Amino acid sequence: MKLTRNMAIALETVGCCITLAGILTEWVTQSDYGYVIITGGALVVTFGSMIFAKCIKGRWRDEDKD
Repeated sequence: MKLTRNMAIALETVGCCITLAGILTEWVTQSDYGYVIITGGALVVTFGSMIFAKCIKGRWRDEDKD
């Protein structure tokens, strides 16, 4: 479970960095390649979020439930 959690965090961090690189690429060069990089980064963040939601969040105890 710790490996899955670390992988989800790593994917989201890498995805955010890729998205930032895409934004900077589009801003500096005004080319459409920046949008492709931004989309790729968003997909990596989404995969990290899905891993977190499906594999980790379901196993946590919810203290607010009655």
